[in-house]
Amino acid sequence: MEKGNSEALPVEINTDIHANLGPGQPGRYCLMYLARRRVRNHISFIIRETYRDGACLRSRDLLDLGSTPQRFIHYATGSAFSIDDWVVDSLRSRGLDPDPFVLERLFFPFLDPRVRARIESFADRHQYRRWQPVSPQVRQKIVAETHEFDRRRIHFLRFGQTDQRRLNSCAVLYRVLLDKSRDELEQYFLEQEQVLRPWEYKRYISTIFDLQRFFTESYAPNMPEALDEEKLDEYFMRQFCRLDSDPHFWSGVERTGRLPEYLVRYLIMYFDYAFPARSGWEEYLRSFMDSRRHTPPRSGRRVSLSAAATVFGISSAELSALGRKELKRLFRQKARKLHPDRGGNHEQFVALADAYQEMLRTKAGKP
Repeated sequence: MEKGNSEALPVEINTDIHANLGPGQPGRYCLMYLARRRVRNHISFIIRETYRDGACLRSRDLLDLGSTPQRFIHYATGSAFSIDDWVVDSLRSRGLDPDPFVLERLFFPFLDPRVRARIESFADRHQYRRWQPVSPQVRQKIVAETHEFDRRRIHFLRFGQTDQRRLNSCAVLYRVLLDKSRDELEQYFLEQEQVLRPWEYKRYISTIFDLQRFFTESYAPNMPEALDEEKLDEYFMRQFCRLDSDPHFWSGVERTGRLPEYLVRYLIMYFDYAFPARSGWEEYLRSFMDSRRHTPPRSGRRVSLSAAATVFGISSAELSALGRKELKRLFRQKARKLHPDRGGNHEQFVALADAYQEMLRTKAGKP
């Protein structure tokens, strides 16, 4: 069999292609998509289908493309290309009759970058004509037939917001979740989550597992990084285990005794990565002090070591010996006690914030 362009392309992909296949099989419900599976030290790509089994949506493998699907792409002149007959024949041997345009979209991420750049603007131009407002009945149906965890993921990936108190007001965004098996949904999110940067991982996990709802602080919906880390860890594991044992979420998936790989990545995101180096506390303190002081913000105000030590309630020597991480931990403890939302003193809280900012400057570069 002739092989096409073998130039390496990014492998962290998933193409969301739905197709009704098998016209000779009346009533058959079949949705085809591209999935990836880690095999030892490489990624293997597989064409799978979502199919309906009674009231349940399941998935199954159709064709293993190996680690280099681009070898099944053949190029002609200009931007023309075709998919190797072996792919079509193999699918037909499974009783399917795939649409050639659907197959081309499945292989689109593996095209030669120069060809892909030429035709990319035309590939999905029809999708921009699909949008239309949804009725209250359709909105209700979308929310009822999708899982809240999936909606939270879509919402954060679309808006980057940790405050999701109006989660279900964006129902039109969640139509993409309909008619997909759990495997297809997880493959979809594997691709979508590539837009996240490492410093966003923990904010993302805190949001999609709805950890902020366990806290009463006024800043909880917007700044999970300012919350008690030990309690966050506790609530995360509680929510994680709840999702792992949710039969509705895992409908159509044959479970084993092992933790699903689709969940393992969230354990890694949460515990192996930290909140942004610039803590949400800094942003919150700045807005808090600017909005509640009776006098204009004291730009550049300096605080002496002895004054800062008094505010923190420790000696100057102890304060000097603290690293940035230890300083932040001490600040969080004091801030929760002095925060006005928790019954603390406004002026003491402002003084603590000034002392904290000054100490951060003096400890720049100190671990």
